[in-house]
Amino acid sequence: MDEGRLMAERMYHAFNGRDAAATGDIFADDFRSHPLQATGPQCVRDAWQRMWAHHPRIEVRLVDLVTDGRRVATRTEVVGFADGSTATMLEMFTVTGGRIRELWGLSSQPRAARG
Repeated sequence: MDEGRLMAERMYHAFNGRDAAATGDIFADDFRSHPLQATGPQCVRDAWQRMWAHHPRIEVRLVDLVTDGRRVATRTEVVGFADGSTATMLEMFTVTGGRIRELWGLSSQPRAARG
């Protein structure tokens, strides 16, 4: 399995498992998040913890993943929002030295649950 695929799967597994401590092993010390406009693993840890606090059942489901080993693009479905809505998220990131170094992302507005 290539490094990019491994890191993507580790990241989503850690998020879904509520494993904030794993951010230190997944994200590089000089990690840069363009969506958060912040750096370092702590910015991800803080963002994850805010999401879990506001949406206790939130989960990211990996739909598509494309990688060349160092660069990764994913499409995910985010479910479990407190209001029952879902969202689509597109992320691209680079992996070097076994860690995610830089991440870009876009997400749709949460969509109301269908009845």
